[in-house]
Amino acid sequence: MTDAPGTGGGTRTFLFSDIEGSTRLLDELGRDAYTSVLERHRALLRAAFARHGGHEEGTEGDSFFVVFDGAVEAVTAAVEAQRALAAEPWPTGVEVKVRIGLHAGEASSSAAGLVGLDVHRAARIAAAAHGGQVVVSDAVRALVTPGLQASISLHGLGSHRLKDLREPQPLSQVVADGLRMDFPPLRSLDARPNNLPTQLTSFVGRERELAEAGGLLETNRLVTFTGPGGTGKTRLSLQVAANAAERYPDGLFFVPLETVREPALVASRVAGAIGLSESGNRGAEVVLREWLASKQVLLVLDNFEQVLGAGPIVAELLRDAPGLSVLVTSRAALHVSGEQEYPVPGLPTPPDLAQLSSLELASLPAEARTVDAASLSTYESVRLFIARATAVRPDFRVTNENAPAVAAIAARLHGMPLAIELAAARIKLFSPDALRTRLEDQLGLLSAGARDLPERQQTLRGAIAWSYDLLDEGHRRLLDRLSIFEGGIDLPAAEAVCGPASELGMDVLDGLVSLADQSLIRSVETSGEPRFEVLDTIREYAAERLAERSETAAVTGRHGAWFLALAQRIAPELAGVDQRRLLDELEREHDNIRAVLDRATAGGDASTAIGLAFAVWRFWQKRGHLYEARRRLEAMAAEPWSREDPVLRARLMEALGGVCWWQADIRAMGSAYFEAVEIWRRLGDKAELANALYNYSFVFSVPEDTTRTIEVDPDGEGMRIQDEALALYRELGDERGEANVLWGRGNAKYFSDKADAGSAEFLAALEKFRRVGDRTRLWGAGRALAKATGATLASFTDGWIEALLRPNVRTAIDPVDLERWAAEGAALGLDEAVAYALGIPVGGLSTLTEAHVD
Repeated sequence: MTDAPGTGGGTRTFLFSDIEGSTRLLDELGRDAYTSVLERHRALLRAAFARHGGHEEGTEGDSFFVVFDGAVEAVTAAVEAQRALAAEPWPTGVEVKVRIGLHAGEASSSAAGLVGLDVHRAARIAAAAHGGQVVVSDAVRALVTPGLQASISLHGLGSHRLKDLREPQPLSQVVADGLRMDFPPLRSLDARPNNLPTQLTSFVGRERELAEAGGLLETNRLVTFTGPGGTGKTRLSLQVAANAAERYPDGLFFVPLETVREPALVASRVAGAIGLSESGNRGAEVVLREWLASKQVLLVLDNFEQVLGAGPIVAELLRDAPGLSVLVTSRAALHVSGEQEYPVPGLPTPPDLAQLSSLELASLPAEARTVDAASLSTYESVRLFIARATAVRPDFRVTNENAPAVAAIAARLHGMPLAIELAAARIKLFSPDALRTRLEDQLGLLSAGARDLPERQQTLRGAIAWSYDLLDEGHRRLLDRLSIFEGGIDLPAAEAVCGPASELGMDVLDGLVSLADQSLIRSVETSGEPRFEVLDTIREYAAERLAERSETAAVTGRHGAWFLALAQRIAPELAGVDQRRLLDELEREHDNIRAVLDRATAGGDASTAIGLAFAVWRFWQKRGHLYEARRRLEAMAAEPWSREDPVLRARLMEALGGVCWWQADIRAMGSAYFEAVEIWRRLGDKAELANALYNYSFVFSVPEDTTRTIEVDPDGEGMRIQDEALALYRELGDERGEANVLWGRGNAKYFSDKADAGSAEFLAALEKFRRVGDRTRLWGAGRALAKATGATLASFTDGWIEALLRPNVRTAIDPVDLERWAAEGAALGLDEAVAYALGIPVGGLSTLTEAHVD
């Protein structure tokens, strides 16, 4: 091949290749025959690459890393290589399928070869391809579009997220004569279910740790990354998971636990991350075990140190699900059977020559006694510093003049990724020499005063303190107040809780952006409003400073008031047409809501605790947080302060009764609702009493086991309760309330196996829900009526829904009929649609209602 393309910078094209299924080929052919095939493959590829000016940068096993000065030459070489492989007369039954990926960008020369993010991206693209396929990035596509041979073209494959966890990137397949064209979907990260978060910054280094930890995960089903905060455990775990994606066809799921304080909630968090919900009295652990039993899944449990008591739950899941693997990050090991601990080290650092004695310096090899830019590029800690420094100052370069200072910074920070990022963020203000001096002063003060802390922990705390001290007072106060938030912060919340701007001396958004630029908070990828997070380690430090200001009580009060108001604003809309967006909003803020509930419950703040719980109990029900809901509500109910205000007590019982209903615990539901009835009766609130009576009547309407009928209420208590509720609703002119009671009566008859199965009551409820425009309950009443009578609604809608859920719906229905039915349905008014579904004339609802029900 040719000499290396120029190393003075500029855009080059990087090509990676490897044989698909090489291990299988080795097993099938045996070592000698496989070696012959491998060498012939190498000869064919080398010849094609050399003809077009490719420089072989490296080979390992069956792979190539080749660099080209031009993208057209690189693509042409890849096509010729694939043609040569396809034309080769391999031994009978042998197919040598090579996947090739290309990306164009920049790289730096180092003693270890070419390094750079664009090099890694090319390798990721190759890993996503299939044997026989050539895949290129958009950067390559832009460079080759004007100059490719007429016989070579590019076919867009859409945007794909690669295993570097960055934003999805457009990729294209090279199409040419002699090359196979049809391939399965790319083996990108999104080819299998996952919720691995997109990373806004690059992953730097850690090649050794990736190999070691990846190997441990292949042979151990529970691997725990341990180390203090700031060592990069989370980022390493995500990259190890992404690299292992192909082994887990049923998914990879990231479960952040930094805001969880109770081990009992871990199973619910895991279920939520997967997309599972508690169902009735089947808690999260049961749902998880059932789902995981037959799946091949990797769970990444992040920040496990505060829920170590949940270790046995993890062990039980592993025992019951043979295809499950678990990767944990924690400051301490779980100490359960089968665990393999992997202590995460700092990034490798260069020697800090200024800290060495003359004897230590003399013992070093001659080439190691000086530090220059070229030698530093081999150290991952320095590469991370450079990557983060150029993000805030694009013209930053390591030179022979500043290399000693950069080496000293990386060494003094012990290769701690978070500490390095905090230091690099300040390169916009300070030269490397000034940065080193200021940093060493801070770390020296800290180590003198905190000798009981481990050295790496001292280093990290010192780096945080140093970065904090460089902030002006307004930014310090903002960061301190942000420490109150759990799980994320949007701009309106930050302005309400941390402001006002006049108090901070700056606009809150400007302050958030500035703190993110300095790596003290991070921006979170969202599709809507900007959102920010504070890393746990930094939050702990800022919370201490907030307490020193004596502001904790005031800020927590504003935090609680904001999220109480948010929940109370959303609660009435949770049955409306916008419920999915609103439920998503509450889900995003669930950790903040939990924090408010925890503080209010611990502090006996009944107004906040009960008011917030009542506002979100429907959210808990709809999103499958029933176990947590019941545990919280019962804990409040046991507190003496929950009985001081009768209105709040009644609200609490209504929420608890509702949760028990959805858990199918009819006895507990009845107890809670009965207490609510007694309170509202005593207070004389007719509207609330009517609602409480309606809820309580279900004790007599629905059996605990809904698969069986129940005996008729011998004393008629249920009917009397419903009669009282119905009379109150009529007195109040509440037609929706009347409809609810009629639906409840229908249930009572249906489950007690009455002759008419409650059809008249269901029909009357249907008509009233139609009149008040309650489409959600209209559907429920219609379904109940259909069950009771076998009306057209059941036969029509069930088949319709089933067809809609099928991906080949348009092949299941004649296209002409489908379009005609859709047009006719769109033209129907609500009255006509209901009448049509029930198979009765328009206007017949009122007639039927009057004929059957008072």
